[in-house]
Amino acid sequence: MNGLAAAGSRYARALSRLVGGATAMYVLALGMSGCAVLLTVALPPRERGLLVATTTSATVAVAVGGMSLETFLLARGRGWLVEAAGRRSLAVYAATVPLAAALAWGFAKYSGQASLAGAAIGAACLAAGTIPGAAGLVTGGLQGVYRYRAAFATLAPLLYLVLIALSVRRAGTWLLVWLGCQATMAVAMWLRYGGPLARMLGRASSGPEQVVRMGVTHAGAVAQIFTFRFDQLALSRYQGPDALAVYSLAINAVEFAQAGAVVQAQRALGDHEEGAASRLPGMLRRAVQVALGMGVLVLAGLAAIGAVAQGYHGALLLGALLLPRSVAVAVDKMLSARLVNLGRERATALIGTGTAVLAVLAYPVVAAGYGTVGLAVVSVLLFVLQGTASAVVLRGRRHPRPAAPPAPATVESGAAGNG
Repeated sequence: MNGLAAAGSRYARALSRLVGGATAMYVLALGMSGCAVLLTVALPPRERGLLVATTTSATVAVAVGGMSLETFLLARGRGWLVEAAGRRSLAVYAATVPLAAALAWGFAKYSGQASLAGAAIGAACLAAGTIPGAAGLVTGGLQGVYRYRAAFATLAPLLYLVLIALSVRRAGTWLLVWLGCQATMAVAMWLRYGGPLARMLGRASSGPEQVVRMGVTHAGAVAQIFTFRFDQLALSRYQGPDALAVYSLAINAVEFAQAGAVVQAQRALGDHEEGAASRLPGMLRRAVQVALGMGVLVLAGLAAIGAVAQGYHGALLLGALLLPRSVAVAVDKMLSARLVNLGRERATALIGTGTAVLAVLAYPVVAAGYGTVGLAVVSVLLFVLQGTASAVVLRGRRHPRPAAPPAPATVESGAAGNG
């Protein structure tokens, strides 16, 4: 009984740390973003397509032009930010704002449907809010940063409900609300976490900026964003906003099915104990089971949306076609995490870049000739290919080819070490 009571006490303490913690805030922000996406089906497909084309152009631009600033600053550490970084460093970080805005304008232009000004302003706001957010994460404000993000993620669906109540069915008005939310969050982030950045104006940078390292860190993220999002820009360009509205709804839905793989991938990434390789198959099975289970719920949700929202019935078919993509992504996240765990970051970057190049080449051709169904099939194939490549590289890592014929004892020892 005492043991049971002690276990219950430990569980209660762990639960209290989780509630209100960074993980809970991340989940809340994700859920609120999903609510916002769901509420946009109140718009006619054409209007929703215009909204999605603009917001996608902005978010892709920030992912490309933001230079993975949070990851980079976290890698450099608190000491760098509060002691060594100065005016030159701040100028480098601030340059991500106009870069993201310029890229958003270009992506919006390519889409053929998006608001050029809306995409550029949205990207600028998102990038501007990322800079103090990164500073907050580095200086120990992990929980606070995610609490702010969760709060402002809640703001958008609340305002969307007001638009629905007022029967506003123009994408331009919804876009203004979205832009207002991004701008407000950026200002709030600077007010709360901009202190270390403001102090950088008073000192010179004392070390190299390592821009090359920033670029290398960022390369994998750029590759991923093109594989994940360029299909929507291509579809907007070649099939118009109506097709994009339905396709993006299915994409957003199935991506929730793969969200559970993030936690499993983090566990694989941090598992440096003996037997990590033998634990990977079980973690893979759990990730696939969660993706499939969530996928069933997602398809039920898409069926319900198609039944009540005019013009969105095709999302169910696309969701069914895209469900294997969520499974493939879940598997690849796990395998890539294991490769990084083994020090094979270059392999994962090369695989991601190769898949991204194929995506940029294939998506426009398929979007123009085969529409949403063709894009869904090709997207699944690309992620299956990426996961297969990761599996092949990982299998090769388990059985490395020796540089020279070793002695029998050495072979046995090496095999045991790699098991």
